Amino acid sequence: MDKVGILVVSKSLSSSAMMDTFARSERYVPQFYVAEKQANPLNLRRAKIHKVIPDLAVAEIAKFAARYKGEIAFGLTDTEDFVTAGGRDVVEREAGVPMLCVTKKFAVEASKADQRLLFERVCAEANPRYRVFDPADYGDAGEAVADLRRLSRDLSGGFVIKPDAPARGAGVGVWGKDFQTEDEAAAFFLNVYSKGRVVVEERLEGEESSFHAFSDGKHFVAAPLTRDYKRALDGDEGRLTGGMGSYRGPRESLPFLPPAEWERVVSLEQAAFERWKGKGSNPGLRGIVLYDALMHTRAGFKILERNSRGGNTEQMSLLTTMLDDYVDVCYRMLDGSLKGIRFSNKASVVTCAVPLEYGTGAAPPPGERTVSLAGALALEKELDGDLRVFPMDLRVAGIGGAVLMGASRSVAVAGVASSIADAREISLRGVESLGRSFRHREDVGSEEDIARSRRRLQALRSRIAG
Repeated sequence: MDKVGILVVSKSLSSSAMMDTFARSERYVPQFYVAEKQANPLNLRRAKIHKVIPDLAVAEIAKFAARYKGEIAFGLTDTEDFVTAGGRDVVEREAGVPMLCVTKKFAVEASKADQRLLFERVCAEANPRYRVFDPADYGDAGEAVADLRRLSRDLSGGFVIKPDAPARGAGVGVWGKDFQTEDEAAAFFLNVYSKGRVVVEERLEGEESSFHAFSDGKHFVAAPLTRDYKRALDGDEGRLTGGMGSYRGPRESLPFLPPAEWERVVSLEQAAFERWKGKGSNPGLRGIVLYDALMHTRAGFKILERNSRGGNTEQMSLLTTMLDDYVDVCYRMLDGSLKGIRFSNKASVVTCAVPLEYGTGAAPPPGERTVSLAGALALEKELDGDLRVFPMDLRVAGIGGAVLMGASRSVAVAGVASSIADAREISLRGVESLGRSFRHREDVGSEEDIARSRRRLQALRSRIAG
């Protein structure tokens, strides 16, 4: 089998899933050159060369890549920070290593306001009503608040307040959850406004999904829809987080959506991509070119936001069910021949094990906390591909040292089976094997949660039909 060098720029999010998928190749022997913020236990073990760059400074990553450029075929990343900072531009220019992510020009995740303006141009029908509040347009904050109050009366169904810069859920406020009155909304708004531009959007009622697409700069390849769980607690209660888990079903669509919804999503997204890309091939759009959060409403679907890389847990749901060799997929993205990607007809459910206080507002206990993955890894071996264990915010303390827990999501556990119910059961077994140092959401991919989504969407759309 041919050896292939792969640069992995990692924030300990979904990089372990990427590397695990590459390692399952039957045609290639991947050799990983890992630059990451900390020594992730799985990444450290699998890396040929490993370097910790705590702040993931693009210049340092480029130097690392340049040192081994003769051995590296291509690179990927799991963090939008690298993408929005122009990481691909710098690494390709200074190290000559091709990166499978968009260039800075197309990293629309850097600005919520710019996203809305982009959607106005390429897919206005999927753009919710919104307004951008720019401090440069107001004499003082009081004027902005007065405009917010006027806008709130037009958006009678409620609204969402978002900071212009990406905040991974932090700083986002939703009417009815994070504030209940105009005065509470104004206070929330002022806190965000003090840091820069603010986007206020209509609050959409419906059910969410996540849409991913791969591209070689010319071809558009849609991946199966996934469902993400953003809030900390069961029933979508608690604080917004980076995501507590996700699932995909055995089909391309999701089980709570009408059969024709998938075709409508792909058709609009592809047409919007063609407008965004322009004529011919656009090399700036390569890799996972978009990860859109969608809201399926009573009158169709809207795009809540666009991300410049794959979703953390959603990407795991996709990679664990990818049939094509991931190395071949990457080579096809590089040479412009990516006309399709085969995914299995299996379901995947990813559940995140997190520190007990994660997303609750409680302070972590003092001191460092050690973690053992032995039980979960033994179960992974026993289940032979139906269970995958992906360390996230864990780090190895020195060579051969203990594995320490960070403050964010600790471990993602993917279960793969012919049905969502069976995949969920496997995923939960894996999470429980980690012990009582963690908590998790029980309702990720549950039959009750799926049924609730189906009933809610049917009720919304039957009102319109009536």
